[in-house]
Amino acid sequence: MVKAQNAKKFKFGWYGDGGLGEKLIEAIASGRKTATSCPAYDPEDAGLKVGDKLDLTDKHGKVRANLVVTNIELRPFGSFDDKLAAREGTTLEELKRSTSFANGREIRPEEEMRVIYFELVQSKIRI
Repeated sequence: MVKAQNAKKFKFGWYGDGGLGEKLIEAIASGRKTATSCPAYDPEDAGLKVGDKLDLTDKHGKVRANLVVTNIELRPFGSFDDKLAAREGTTLEELKRSTSFANGREIRPEEEMRVIYFELVQSKIRI
């Protein structure tokens, strides 16, 4: 996989994640996952803009795919719905469960979340 020119790192996975990062990378590479969400105050991807090129990287720093940001929205956690869950490659119940806890506390329904939508440009992963 070649790094995209002027691309930003978009990392999924961490040591001790029990394979979650790899599962998410595979879902992105197969087209099943085209969005991700986090608390709006999370600085990790705060600087992203529509049109940004992203290098999807694993926990080892290896580029696994190239993406482009297609939309970014801020919305309350309580407004998550089936349509967003499908874009995240999961069910609404699982999405709410997996994103309901951050920085040692429960996310409140009115708490603002950042949702990043992206499109796969190139992948070297065999699914």
